[in-house]
Amino acid sequence: MQLRLLISPWKNEFIKVLSQTQRELFISSPFVSLEGVRILSDCLDNKSDLQVSLITNLTVQNIINGATEPAALLELINQFGHVNISVLGRLHAKVYLIDDKMGIITSANLTGGGLMSNFEYGVLIDDPDIVFTIKEDMLNYYALGNVVDKALLERLNEESQKLCEVRRRTDDLIESSALARLLKQSTEALQVEMLRNRLKGGRTINAIFSETILYLLEKKGPLTTTELHPLIQSIHPDICDDSIDRIIDGQHFGKKWKHLVRNAQQYLKRKGLVKQQGVKWDLVQRPLNRQVL
Repeated sequence: MQLRLLISPWKNEFIKVLSQTQRELFISSPFVSLEGVRILSDCLDNKSDLQVSLITNLTVQNIINGATEPAALLELINQFGHVNISVLGRLHAKVYLIDDKMGIITSANLTGGGLMSNFEYGVLIDDPDIVFTIKEDMLNYYALGNVVDKALLERLNEESQKLCEVRRRTDDLIESSALARLLKQSTEALQVEMLRNRLKGGRTINAIFSETILYLLEKKGPLTTTELHPLIQSIHPDICDDSIDRIIDGQHFGKKWKHLVRNAQQYLKRKGLVKQQGVKWDLVQRPLNRQVL
């Protein structure tokens, strides 16, 4: 048996594996979004010839929250030649099986975040016997579910659009209320407490970014600053929030994060832990303990 780790932030690594599909793709993914389906579609050349089977969790609550969109499932049907969809409540497994040859067991849903930006983890199994066993289980799950067709999904999509409009109007009414203002204040207070916890024990933003840079260079190899930015932001969205600039206990959280990343790069360079070769940054040597900075 051959196993390979797919370690996030993986950007195109996961997509590259999926693009090897020639005949059949079996997916178990509780959440499915339009962006996820389109990313999958873009990475496959022979869409009209592929057999795609999907188990997902299309509940009313997930539709309302936008976690699994009927429109995304319709897009899947429209993009691929042969699509079968089964809905199974309480589904949590994320599995991708490719041509009965390879399988990925992962934390990643079929969404833009799951395939591109979230901090996910996966194991690639390159053993047809094990893949066959997994597929047998998945087929059993599929058979237990509620198999849906295009006609039903079109009706669900129409109703979901009405639901979204009602929810938008409700949110507009709530937004103008005193209760909404109180909710916003309480939310901000919680966020500040969560960010302040980042600084516990005298920890600094520079230390956080420095450790993250070392981690990424160790896992991904040499990277430019431009390549580092989205990877760092995907790991620390709370610190790398482009919409706000918070100063908590003298530390900046938010809009100035790219400047702070550059500071961390220079700090690591002065410490002799990283070097700059042309436009790329790389490790001088593998650090024995990334926590001691």
